[in-house]
Amino acid sequence: MRDGDTQLRALLEVEREHCARLALILDAERSAAASYDHTALLACLKEREGVQAEWHRASTTRRKLLRLDGLTLDGAVARDAELTDLVRAIRAEAEVVRRAQHINEGLVRAALAQVTDLLTVIKRELPETQYDGRASLRTPSPVARAGWSA
Repeated sequence: MRDGDTQLRALLEVEREHCARLALILDAERSAAASYDHTALLACLKEREGVQAEWHRASTTRRKLLRLDGLTLDGAVARDAELTDLVRAIRAEAEVVRRAQHINEGLVRAALAQVTDLLTVIKRELPETQYDGRASLRTPSPVARAGWSA
């Protein structure tokens, strides 16, 4: 087994771990959104963002490694049949994650639409923000179209 093959397998295993972590986070996110637990939802969204960034770095490294060998992922699988099951599993798990993200998008939007006191939630989760008790969210006037103001 070549060093590049060992590195590729290790990177694919890392990607699979990220995929599994994301699936768990998405389940927790869906649960938090369904129960309108905005604190837990915010924590899940932050954690998901971090795991997605790690997964992106791993996949970018994998693509660079394959490019150095002049291969695509399918070409590497054709060269090393032992990767077939791993790549198949990653693709299946990634599809599950994509579907869960799509479902969660709708649930998160619905949960956030139910927040009646957004500034209280922000103050609780980000205590360094300044809030004087008078701020409120207003829709922009149709004439000004200046955007949201607080």
